[in-house]
Amino acid sequence: MDNIMSGFYITWIIVLFSVLLIAFYTSDDDKLRKVLFWALAVRLMLMVIEVYIYPDLPYLTAADAGRFQRRALAYATLPLPDLLTPPYPGGSGLYSYIMAIFYVLFGTQDDSLIRAINILAGVFTVYNGYHISCMLWTRKIALQNAFILAFFPLLAVYAQNPIREAFMVYFLTLGVMYYISYVKYRRMHHMVLAVLGFAISTALHMAALMALLALVVYHIWLTITSLMEGRILMVISSMVAVLIVGGGLFVLNTTGWGLSNIGGEGAIGEFGVEELIEERGGDRRTGRASYLVGMTASNPADFFWQTPVRAVFFLFTPFPWMLDSIWDLVGLFDALLYLLIFFGIFMSFPYIRKDPAGMAILIMVIGMIIAFAWGVTNYGTGMRHRAKIIPLLICLAPQLYPLRNLVFEKARDSVMVVYLRRWFIP
Repeated sequence: MDNIMSGFYITWIIVLFSVLLIAFYTSDDDKLRKVLFWALAVRLMLMVIEVYIYPDLPYLTAADAGRFQRRALAYATLPLPDLLTPPYPGGSGLYSYIMAIFYVLFGTQDDSLIRAINILAGVFTVYNGYHISCMLWTRKIALQNAFILAFFPLLAVYAQNPIREAFMVYFLTLGVMYYISYVKYRRMHHMVLAVLGFAISTALHMAALMALLALVVYHIWLTITSLMEGRILMVISSMVAVLIVGGGLFVLNTTGWGLSNIGGEGAIGEFGVEELIEERGGDRRTGRASYLVGMTASNPADFFWQTPVRAVFFLFTPFPWMLDSIWDLVGLFDALLYLLIFFGIFMSFPYIRKDPAGMAILIMVIGMIIAFAWGVTNYGTGMRHRAKIIPLLICLAPQLYPLRNLVFEKARDSVMVVYLRRWFIP
């Protein structure tokens, strides 16, 4: 009982701390503060329902949450000095390890403590999405995007569950936010902070590695084209980005931190191309929600023709003819939301391609979609994984707001965008 009560008090102290942080970081922006408080309220409501009222909600993440909790409780049996001694786990093990540290520090094993911390990460993911959109578009569009992120159904659900999604997405969006700041304002340390955010995100889930790889490829291409056009400042900026991101990739590959899904230490060079495609493209589909059963890949040609097919199934399933229970309607509604957002991205592409930062985000998202498309084999898991990229997708879809005045509003808001630089570490 004492353990449960201490967990209860600590949970609500963290919630109060979240309120204070929101008030502090939005002291000059009433509209953003309202959006973040709405994001907090939605996630708290879901937590209260599941923890205190009806603990048997049919979430799609129950098995994963149970696995994280059991592993965390095993870690938590160690004394804190032993727990903090290297080596540290990567991937899903890292999240359980972080959970265990909080359990040992606060002397409780109540997972509502972790839910509260996840909610804090989820709310500040909305905050990151707002600043990403501010630097790409206008403040009005940024507020609209933040509002969508605050209420996006499965993003809110996963943010209050004791699973790694909230942490992974927070650090991914943090990395993107600092990366855009580097591109816009040429602040070198922001590129370092961006890679740090990407690295932590990669440690939590390997798919973020594809965002880093895509970023390197994009900046190599940008360096070549800028050199041909004589844009020396862009050449220098892109080369610096390649060196810093390449250094981050080297560290991740040599340590193997977070790369357990593709072989661990030295994984990028350990597998040959065909071996890696065959390992990720084998027929691993089981369960009612499985799709593309029987589709396997064994060579690079299979990779090229199967990737678009797998990507479509990953992003937009379940299709109407795949519905088999009442709960599949949740998946269908989620898929329709993604269809709407991708339509917004398609309509916004003429604006995206004119902005190097916007194109970089698009390339990173494509890299992560490819990684998930080859790693996911059923739409239940797909719904959870595609929620990892939804903040970036929404930031790329200003067409969800009428664009007829975009040029005028961007000029009008340019002073606001410069003003927002003070939110970053100087």
